[in-house]
Amino acid sequence: MPQITIQKLSSKSEILSAFPIIRQRYENMSLENYEAQISEMMAMNDFKMIGAFIGDEIVGVCGYWVLRMLYCGRYLQLSSFIVDEEKRGSGIGKKILDEMEKIGKELRCEKIILDSFTENKKSHPLYFRENFYIRGFHFMKNL
Repeated sequence: MPQITIQKLSSKSEILSAFPIIRQRYENMSLENYEAQISEMMAMNDFKMIGAFIGDEIVGVCGYWVLRMLYCGRYLQLSSFIVDEEKRGSGIGKKILDEMEKIGKELRCEKIILDSFTENKKSHPLYFRENFYIRGFHFMKNL
């Protein structure tokens, strides 16, 4: 496997360049909708993203921001953790999670938290191997 490098996608335009990977998970999302959501997330939560690259090709992404809750303290919330469908199982996900752990420590977080859809069973072994555990249920209600 070629060398995987991780880069911070700091600007809005860099985050928007990740759209082809994002679209693999959110097939019906338009670039315009993605841009609007990213703009709001950056404004509200100081949303940031990293990208995994093989050469100049982006092969994975993970968004994040810092939050705090009484039950877990200061934490790094991961969002839209996606590895290119054709490159899964090649160590990219682990490399991204290793970088997220470094970022979480740099930002003085006590935990890393991520949500994974129950039907996304292929990703769950990676999380367990990386010492994530299931703490509870994530309930939702449409308004």
